[in-house]
Amino acid sequence: MHLYTEAKHIAQDALEQVAQYGGDASDYIHQDCDSHECVILYHRAIRFCADHNTNAGEEWLEDCGGIAQPGDSFGQIACRIAFATLYCAAMDALAEMESEYEDA
Repeated sequence: MHLYTEAKHIAQDALEQVAQYGGDASDYIHQDCDSHECVILYHRAIRFCADHNTNAGEEWLEDCGGIAQPGDSFGQIACRIAFATLYCAAMDALAEMESEYEDA
């Protein structure tokens, strides 16, 4: 999986959901990221974290109270980091798309 491509796809889907149903694109992005296979499957999350730069996701988690919670397994931490990294990338892609739309 290419992070930038997947993030753009998630952001585009969110914009389409907003156009069809209304609401906030960030809510749709959150839902899509929360149910993404690289977030819900431990082995995919671990692979995702190994293959991608997770700095933005880790920073976001630290701002939200920390990466790990008491009792977390390695897999749970990887899932949390994968979610945050994908979410941040999709939110960046959304901001980029909205900026392009405003400029047009």
